Amino acid sequence: MKKLFWSLLLFLLAALPAQAAEQIDFYRIDATIQSDASVSFIETIDYNFGAESRHGIFRTIPTTKTNADNKKFSLEITDISVEDPFTTSRTGDEISIKIGDANRTITGTHRYTIRYTVSGALTYFPDHDELYWNMFGTNWEVPIVRGAAHVTIPGTTVDIQTKCFTGASGATGEDCTTTHQSGVVSTTLTKSLGAYEGMSVVIGFPKDLVALVDPKEVVPFQMTTAGKIALLIFGILAFGWYIAAPLAVIWYWVKHGRDPKAPMGVVSAWFSPPKNSALRDLTPVETGTLVDESADMRDIYGTLIDLARRGYIKIVERSKDKFSFTKMKEWKGDGGLQPFEQELLTGLIGDKETVKFEDTELAVTAKKVSDQVYTSLVADGFFPKNPQNVRNLFYVIAALAFITMNLPLTIIAGIFGRHMPRKTLFGAQSAAIAASLKNFLGSQEKHLAFQAKNQMFFEKLLPYAVAFGVEDIWAKRFADIPMTPPDWYQTRGTTFNSVVFAKSIGKSYGSGFTAGASHQSSTGFRSGFSSGGGFSGGGGGGGGGGSW
Repeated sequence: MKKLFWSLLLFLLAALPAQAAEQIDFYRIDATIQSDASVSFIETIDYNFGAESRHGIFRTIPTTKTNADNKKFSLEITDISVEDPFTTSRTGDEISIKIGDANRTITGTHRYTIRYTVSGALTYFPDHDELYWNMFGTNWEVPIVRGAAHVTIPGTTVDIQTKCFTGASGATGEDCTTTHQSGVVSTTLTKSLGAYEGMSVVIGFPKDLVALVDPKEVVPFQMTTAGKIALLIFGILAFGWYIAAPLAVIWYWVKHGRDPKAPMGVVSAWFSPPKNSALRDLTPVETGTLVDESADMRDIYGTLIDLARRGYIKIVERSKDKFSFTKMKEWKGDGGLQPFEQELLTGLIGDKETVKFEDTELAVTAKKVSDQVYTSLVADGFFPKNPQNVRNLFYVIAALAFITMNLPLTIIAGIFGRHMPRKTLFGAQSAAIAASLKNFLGSQEKHLAFQAKNQMFFEKLLPYAVAFGVEDIWAKRFADIPMTPPDWYQTRGTTFNSVVFAKSIGKSYGSGFTAGASHQSSTGFRSGFSSGGGFSGGGGGGGGGGSW
């Protein structure tokens, strides 16, 4: 009988309807972009408490947004109002709005309407202005069953770009639809969001519709006047304890950081790049690195031009400051290419036949190429150690010195560390040859009569001129010579002039590398439309909330 009683009780408990968990039945946001660049928001939240007895909800809103370099910029949030009783508080980088009455509990569904204005929400790019906003933040503790966001843009109904992302922070799902009509962009969820999932919306619109008001950077204390004064005081107090280390860095540079004296000094005219021990001509990136001991973007771009000249790719000028790369022949397994050249081509084009420069992501590729160039130069005997590793060691010393307020060591390690890489005798001799080539390319003197008679001579040395930053000067020496357009560069013009061509080359890496490497605004923010730039939680705003 007792066993029957407990079985019946368990059956009745299982048959009872489960209490509904808390959720947001419907979340609506109405945003209006004002001509002064501020954005007003109205949030309407139908919050379902289920059978839980709660006092109300809280809503957290971030007061900063972070760019691609992890620098924080402030969002000024003003004019906060709620139709129910509420209080606000600020903790760290967010404002918390607490809505409800501590002396009253509620259940079921309640509607909350929150209004506020944000300054600093917009981002400005060369070809458009943009609102990249986390409409539903990824910090909500409850699911969002249905949701929609409507954004009004002033003064335009055309040239509007839209995109939306859903999911947890960093996700690139697109369980949402976006339409625009009569200057209003509407984005609607097509799938419910779970707890800690959100929806971000990217809206691009023509420039000059709103004022240009960039957000203000949040300056760390140590970078403020008060912070600098504090650092100076600590540095003065610690100076007596840190005399030996700064002097040791200088001594080390004198003994081990200076290049040996090359048998041949730098001359005014040299017509070919240095060679390695196997008598291979060094590439532009290797040659440029020998001169300043740094494999930078200009050196890498010089090698890219050289790869085009050698027939691996073709550079196509699509329109003003817009360029594409077209694959001309297979490079995988090509013994005529160095490993870093293979890496550069793979990172630039990969398995594609054509790629737009602005769609490339070259920052990671450039880092890999630079590392391989340093490794190659060490293996060929130009440096005894990787120059970047040597610099990094002293940069770490400088950073540690800064943390411990040792300003003398910070300054000395930073300055001398930059010049600490040392070449071998063979490297110093080769660097003198490279510097001599740079002198020749950067001079307007007519050293040789034959140099202006051979277009192949112009094209062969152009990549090195690009690496040295003297391509304009090099091109002027051929300005009056009839030349045909090279088959590796497709220009929009009908006639060919060496100076115009060099300027186009300069624009391609001046604009293309900047766009391709980062897709960033003047304040360092990545566009939500760029490759790898858009994801849920990647814009400004957002935050979340829950009940209390």
